[in-house]
Amino acid sequence: MAYLDVNTFFGVNGNLTQISWSHAVNTRMLLNQALSSNIKMIEADVVIGTVNGTNFTNIPIMAHPPANTSDLSLKDFLETIHAHNIQNITNGNKKGVKLDFKSIEALETAVPIMDSLYNNMTYPLWINSDILAGPKEATAIPVDPIRFFKATKSFKNSTLSVGWTTNYGPSITTAYTKEHVTTMLSTIKNNNVTQRITYPVRAGIAASSVDQLSDLVSQGDSTLTIWSSEGDPVNVQNLRSLIKKVGVKKTFIDVPASLEKDLNLGGLGAAGSLTPSFMGLVSILGLFLVL
Repeated sequence: MAYLDVNTFFGVNGNLTQISWSHAVNTRMLLNQALSSNIKMIEADVVIGTVNGTNFTNIPIMAHPPANTSDLSLKDFLETIHAHNIQNITNGNKKGVKLDFKSIEALETAVPIMDSLYNNMTYPLWINSDILAGPKEATAIPVDPIRFFKATKSFKNSTLSVGWTTNYGPSITTAYTKEHVTTMLSTIKNNNVTQRITYPVRAGIAASSVDQLSDLVSQGDSTLTIWSSEGDPVNVQNLRSLIKKVGVKKTFIDVPASLEKDLNLGGLGAAGSLTPSFMGLVSILGLFLVL
């Protein structure tokens, strides 16, 4: 498998905020819906479990904990997307994949299946786990980073999506600190990681961490993936400042439609700066980035 740059694969002209996402695509019905949609990246969860109505047990399946049954195995999931992309190679409806592993056991069990299909993959493959504890104590336990990077070592042309566990809500105020950034960079360096890296960061927390996250992605060829749960409180103006500072060439946006609308990213060009037309409109309305 040759490295498939998401920007080139989807033809977004250097603006990664144009990449669209689907979530928890863990059943055949949801997969078929995602494949027939305009979504570009399909995100799904992998656990160890059983395929409904079969004798296939203790294998990688598509489900979100605590579920451990599904009508879709990881192997069928990846093969279906591969077949779809071959059929749609010329019409612009190709898909990429982000696999989310909540446990190291699920990842290590999935590696042989992924490895057997890897050389024939014709789409971007992201491998995601939270490998470090985040700003607030979360109920989720981080995936062991040493085992994560060992398991993904052979997938040299994939993007590794590595982040922090989070706990966030209306009564929680927190930020990614300089220490979080330093620990992440040290963890990647100490494990001799060579793949491209994206850092998934929670929007509400990221909005309070502009300088820290700007420093994070200034180190090497890395990106941010800004995500949010429905209902998370977010300082939209601060988050937009982060996106502007980092630039749309280095920022993926994976947030609910209401937050994406509030961010009004249409005024950001490929370089991340405000476009003249947008600034003119703001001047006419007598507004300054009303979000």
